[in-house]
Amino acid sequence: MNPFAIDSSDFQFLIDSIGETVTIDNVEQKAIVNNAKIGDYEDKYIYTLDSIQRGNLIVYNGKNYLIVSDVTEGKVYNKALMRHCNYTIQIPITEQRIIGYTPFGEEIYETIVIREIFIPAIIDKYAFKVDNPAPIRVPDKQIIVTVQDNETNKSKFTVNTTFEVMEQTWKVIDVDMTRNGLLILTCELS
Repeated sequence: MNPFAIDSSDFQFLIDSIGETVTIDNVEQKAIVNNAKIGDYEDKYIYTLDSIQRGNLIVYNGKNYLIVSDVTEGKVYNKALMRHCNYTIQIPITEQRIIGYTPFGEEIYETIVIREIFIPAIIDKYAFKVDNPAPIRVPDKQIIVTVQDNETNKSKFTVNTTFEVMEQTWKVIDVDMTRNGLLILTCELS
C-alpha cells in the first residue's frame, strides 16, 4: 500500500469537490482546469477522467479552447494543454436563388446568405509551437490559423479559399495536417 498513490476514486472525489463543468465537443463534463505557465498565450491544463484528445474543442468559462498537446494518459486521469481560441472565423453559407429572367429567357440569380457558421480559431504570427521556447516568425502579411480538424473545417479551409478575420481577407496557401486533431493553415493577405 502506498499512502501517496492516488486512485480513480480519489480523483473522482477531487473532480466532484473542485471540478468545474466544461463542454468537450458539445458534451458537458466535469474537469479540473488550472493555469499553465505564464507566457504569450492563454494556456491551461485540463484534467479529466473522460477521454480527451488533441483537437477537442473545450468551452470553459464561456471561452473556446483547443487541446493543442498530446494527451498524457495516466493510470488515473487524462491531462492535456489547451490554448484559448483568440478569434472566431465567421463563414457564410450561401445559396443561389432565381430572382427573375432576362428578356431572352435566361435565369437571373442572386446569391444570398442562408446561415453562418462560427469556427473558433487560434491565430498567430508565429509558427505553431507548443514546447519550443523560440517560435519561428512567419513572413509579414501572413498568419498561422489553427482550427479543429473536422469535416466542416476540412471542406471550408482548402488551399486558395478565402475568409475574413481581423477586418481583412485572407487566402489559405497551405494546410498542414501533421498534428492529429488540428488543421494548421498558413494564410496570406488576399
